[in-house]
Amino acid sequence: MIPLWVTWVIVSFVFNTMRSVSQPFIEHGIEWIVQSSGRQPKGILAYVDWAAPVVAVLLTLFSLYLLGLFSANVLGRRVVNLVERLFEGLPLVKTIYGSTKRIILTLAGGNGTQHFQKVVLVEFPRPGMKCIAFLTSVIKDTDTGRLLATVFISTTPNPTTGYMQILPLEDVSETGWTVEEAVKVLMSGGILSPPKIPFDQVQAVQWEPPADSDATRVKT
Repeated sequence: MIPLWVTWVIVSFVFNTMRSVSQPFIEHGIEWIVQSSGRQPKGILAYVDWAAPVVAVLLTLFSLYLLGLFSANVLGRRVVNLVERLFEGLPLVKTIYGSTKRIILTLAGGNGTQHFQKVVLVEFPRPGMKCIAFLTSVIKDTDTGRLLATVFISTTPNPTTGYMQILPLEDVSETGWTVEEAVKVLMSGGILSPPKIPFDQVQAVQWEPPADSDATRVKT
């Protein structure tokens, strides 16, 4: 019953949020129709009771669709960037907005995960304990030429915060997980973990240097 209850709570919250955006406009429109006609049309109260919320949700979805079309063109992107800069200049608002945006980009596989090349395991915070990390790049030691891995160690339940560490590439172990699977594991606290993971033995990261530079990159 708990999953059913949680589903009901979330769906009700989303429905009521979307309804509250548009329903006042619909109710004002109904009042204007009643006042203009001089009498109450038949069934108007029943319409307000059950149909108005449904129409309000549909109107909100349609408005979001139009907003998406508007933000897809040059003018719309400029307006969105202007609003974002305004939000990022407000105390407290910038923290909430920035964190929410990073979480959604991560879950949607957008810009927040484009630089996560592989999901790996690293020993952290002490030997014998391993945690999930995202391999972002492979670099070289300027003195010895030793290959080093830069990894982002995410925290639970917010995978957009964590630590950046540099460690020898041979100490990094591949998991074979996708970024989406790793994000689910982190956000659920390990509840939604895949059934298997190479833990005891280090699985070497497959890499190859790019043809146009001295840097290194991970083979995909």
